[in-house]
Amino acid sequence: MSRWLAFAVMAALAGCTLGPDYNKPELTYSDQWHGESNPDEQLRPASAADWWQQFNDPLLSQLIGEGMQHNRDLAVALANVEQAKALRRATAGGYYPSVNAQAGASRSRFSRQTGVGANTGTRNTFSAGLDASWELDLFGKTRRAVEAADAQVQASEAARQGVMLSVIAEIAANYFEVRGLQRQLAMTERDILLLKEVEDIAHAKAEGGVVSELDVARAQGERETFEASLPNLQAEITARIYRISVLTGQPPEHHANAIAAAQALPVQADRVPVGLRSDILKRRPDVQQAERELAAATANIGVAKADLFPSFSLTGAIGSSARVFSDLFAPTTLTSSIGGALGWPVFAGGSLAARVDVAKAGSRAALAAYEQTVLLALEDAEGSLMRYGKEWQTLKRLRAAEATRKEGFEIAKLRYEAGEDDFLVMLDAERTLISTRNDLISSETRMLTNLTQLYKALGGGWQSPETAN
Repeated sequence: MSRWLAFAVMAALAGCTLGPDYNKPELTYSDQWHGESNPDEQLRPASAADWWQQFNDPLLSQLIGEGMQHNRDLAVALANVEQAKALRRATAGGYYPSVNAQAGASRSRFSRQTGVGANTGTRNTFSAGLDASWELDLFGKTRRAVEAADAQVQASEAARQGVMLSVIAEIAANYFEVRGLQRQLAMTERDILLLKEVEDIAHAKAEGGVVSELDVARAQGERETFEASLPNLQAEITARIYRISVLTGQPPEHHANAIAAAQALPVQADRVPVGLRSDILKRRPDVQQAERELAAATANIGVAKADLFPSFSLTGAIGSSARVFSDLFAPTTLTSSIGGALGWPVFAGGSLAARVDVAKAGSRAALAAYEQTVLLALEDAEGSLMRYGKEWQTLKRLRAAEATRKEGFEIAKLRYEAGEDDFLVMLDAERTLISTRNDLISSETRMLTNLTQLYKALGGGWQSPETAN
């Protein structure tokens, strides 16, 4: 028996591994950003973890923390990781022999007319034993299967990190939109007061006979139009609060009271250190997931090829069989066997070769998917960087425009009160000022949501072992 085991171990160790060895594809894309104008900033590494802490907003940090702990999509992704790990353990079980234990007892009665010799009357039989079998991994089928399972575990972990990144970004974006809408609501209420002031001026001049009631009606209509926008603003605020609550794994109304109190929009720097373009290909979870799925698909080619070759199994059994239970383990009742089996699929109608072709096609598809994921990641990062940079330019110009139009409105107001201009001139100046203020608030909100998208595009919000070291 020891000779058989020695031969089996030597054969297993000498076995080859079929299929191509995986090599990560080389990427030749430029590290030069096209959406960033300052080359000094390009060389600074982007913050990969906890980027939202820069805003010094305890409530935002609390919401993101709750989301990472209780978000239901993250719970699904974590369960998928655990499932992949369990499948990997099951696959690795192919390395080891399988052992089955059995025991039995029976009582038989034989016919005295047909029984021969001892096979007459009643007989008891007791048995116990162990059966073992071991399929040698001569052609690396198990090794390739475990290799594929390892890659799937890593792909599922990258998918989980991708979900986490999306949850963080969505919570932050909705939070910034809530703050922007709250500010817009407050500004609209302030504009209504301004319109009421203009209406009072028109009413006083109409009572004095300086102007007609038409000026009063115009002012009143403008005020009522702005008042009509308040319910929609309040509804949009509430809807986003509901979304934040669900993202943190809570009922929609859970965070209504905590977020309802208006706060100023956070202030951020006008530049974000983005690092090299190649950095995002190391950090982004979707790129890592696609690369690991390519590795798994490559390993599956070896699994399919191994089915074309013979399989060799060792079998053995040891046990005991006796008519009296007390004799079950006596030396004279012991039984044993050892053997080997060779199986070779000589003809299967081409199905085995077809499975190899299926695996090869799957690998080519995974390679194309990986290359497409890389291109989409670069597109996402470039677009997010460009939108963020251009929004900064818009914001600076809107701030200058607000100051200019505020001054223009004050002049128009004074000239109307002095009777030098008609009401339409002042009303037009007032409209442009209010419009610019609303555009300014929208731009400040977009700045923050664009920043959120930029960090997401750069793979910010988590650290892989490679980037953490």
